[in-house]
Amino acid sequence: MKKIIDGQRIHKSFTAEKESIKVLRDVSVTIYEGEFIAVMGPSGSGKSTLLYTLSGMDTVDSGKVAFIHHNLTECGEAELADIRRQQMGFVFQQPAFLKNLTIIDNIILPSMRDNRKQVKALTNKAQQLLERTGIGDLADRMTHQVSGGQLQRAGICRALINEPKIIFGDEPTGALNSKSAQEIMDQFLQTNQEGTTIMLVTHDAKVAAQSERVLFMKDGQIVDELQLGKLSNQAIENRTERVTKKMLQVEM
Repeated sequence: MKKIIDGQRIHKSFTAEKESIKVLRDVSVTIYEGEFIAVMGPSGSGKSTLLYTLSGMDTVDSGKVAFIHHNLTECGEAELADIRRQQMGFVFQQPAFLKNLTIIDNIILPSMRDNRKQVKALTNKAQQLLERTGIGDLADRMTHQVSGGQLQRAGICRALINEPKIIFGDEPTGALNSKSAQEIMDQFLQTNQEGTTIMLVTHDAKVAAQSERVLFMKDGQIVDELQLGKLSNQAIENRTERVTKKMLQVEM
């Protein structure tokens, strides 16, 4: 399979109260094109930091991160911003939408920098994405007029608007009830089935159980992984049990 992300020997530290805290310790990870990968671990294990470094949202102290044919560790800020906007999508626990814009305007906003003359085409595309995620009738609503689950679906639409190679999700279901969380996962699964690579950070074993491969982190390192394969018709309960069991072993 073709590599889409290749991180090699990544080290990352932060300074807090004049003390250097090592968050990632010699981490190497490869993500393949079309893969659906989840990352789990205790709080403070380095999950989110790994996502930020692999996506070029944060720098590394040492090591290398390659995205397709780009060496992200050697790119300048402007080039990194272009790569993220044009080839990556992001979904966070709390969608960062502008309160003075409608849902659909928030969705097309990231694309305006590259497509200022194609507002109508972008709007049509955004409406199609909203229809696909089941919230087509909310296009002209303001962000405070929709539920958390609906806003997160809109966040997925925004992540998909530029047809990214990969979507990064940092606890995208963390603030949702179980029904809304599964609706969001259904959207991720559909997106992955259409060929988009997905990497999710999560604390939820049921969310991780729907991925193909789960990486487990502890103390800034990847200490184990679980190969689950495509979800297909496998019982989600059995997969969730396997993920939970492995996570308990990691936390011991």
